[in-house]
Parts: sequence; C-alpha cells; structure tokens
Amino acid sequence: MARDSTAKRRASRGEKKFAEKFPSALTLKHKQSGKEKRISTGFAWDLFLCAGLFGIPLFWRRLHPWGAAVLALWCVDLLIGRLPIAAATARSSEAALFMVFLALQLWLGFMGNRLTAKTYLAHGWIIDQPNEAGTKRVIERWKLDV
Repeated sequence: MARDSTAKRRASRGEKKFAEKFPSALTLKHKQSGKEKRISTGFAWDLFLCAGLFGIPLFWRRLHPWGAAVLALWCVDLLIGRLPIAAATARSSEAALFMVFLALQLWLGFMGNRLTAKTYLAHGWIIDQPNEAGTKRVIERWKLDV
C-alpha cells in the first residue's frame, strides 16, 4: 500500500515539473518581413566560448555595445604588452584582465540570450505567440517589454 502512494506522489511531482518546464526557445517574428528567429532560453554557449574572439558573436547578435566592450578589453591587453612596465606588473595586469574577460564571458553566457531578445524587440521584432504559458514565463523572467 505504501509503495502505491509513493509512486503516485512521484508521478504527480513529475507532472508538475513537466507543466512548469521553461521552454527551450523563444520565437520572435519581424513585423515587416515576417522572418522568424529562435532565441534559446538556456545558457548562451556561443557567447561564453567565442565572445572573446574580438566580440564577433556579439556583433552578429546586434549587441554592439558589448562587442565594443570586448574590443576595448583587447586594446587594453595590447596596450599592457606595449608599455614599458616591470614584468611582475605586466603579469599581474594580464591576470586581472584575464579575470575580467572570464567574468564578462560567464555573465554573457547567462545573460546573452536575454540581451539578444531585448535588442531584437527594440529593433521591431515581436514575440510569436505571446499568450502561451511558457512564453509568458520567459517574458516575465526576462522582464521583456511586449
């Protein structure tokens, strides 16, 4: 008898988890052209792994200020290598710069898809099917202006 009730509780928990599951992507549609774009709701691996490559993925996603920030960090890195400073100072500066790059890339990994959605919405895209339960959860969690 106890096994039956435990199985029922586990099944009901599984149904709750399935019902409350966050959607894997948010679909945006361009008003004039009708083009569709899917934005993942999870971790932005492309930004985490590749944003340090001169910010190219950031520029592709229309996140120009963030791409410019990465380019500025690269300029600081080049400047540190060219300045006539002590080797210990250069090493500590490079280590600090590495930590800034790593923190920025981690932050972009977690927040990059949200920033991308906000940018596309600002450029005239609209959310496709904004009344779906999962889409409403994404809009609420990401604080998107619909």
